[in-house]
Amino acid sequence: MMNSFERRIRAFSIDISMATVMFILMIVLIGAFEAVSNELKLTIAAGISYFGSLIIPHFFSKGQSFGKRNQKMKIVNIKSNEPPHLIILVLREIVKGFLMIGTFGFYLMICGIIASSRKDGRVIHDFMFKTKVICLTLYVSDKEGSVLTQTQSVKKHLEGSSYD
Repeated sequence: MMNSFERRIRAFSIDISMATVMFILMIVLIGAFEAVSNELKLTIAAGISYFGSLIIPHFFSKGQSFGKRNQKMKIVNIKSNEPPHLIILVLREIVKGFLMIGTFGFYLMICGIIASSRKDGRVIHDFMFKTKVICLTLYVSDKEGSVLTQTQSVKKHLEGSSYD
């Protein structure tokens, strides 16, 4: 199985970029309310932007945020290889968010080290919720549904690359 670390990083970057843009828009919109404290405005804006970019997409495409859909990846249950129940996906994102914020980003460094060193790419929140992130295609440019198996000549050509 190929290591999906790079694609997972790109998917996360897309999601966090979307959350950041949404956060800035929310600050502008919420900034007009004079009766609310600045701390509360920031908390509300952060909550809405995180929820809107990382949780809401699971209601429409189970197991895929916008970044994961872009990178042709999906969160699945480790036993069934099917997307987990919606409540599991939502809890997984909430726990991941709290761990990121609670450790001031240190959790992301730990996840990066774990994901890059494990063949299956699973990290702490994957272990907690019995999930894994899979690639739906061999390459991002491939159409979904393409066969992920490789011929011997392709395996030899890719030997030593990150697609081993």
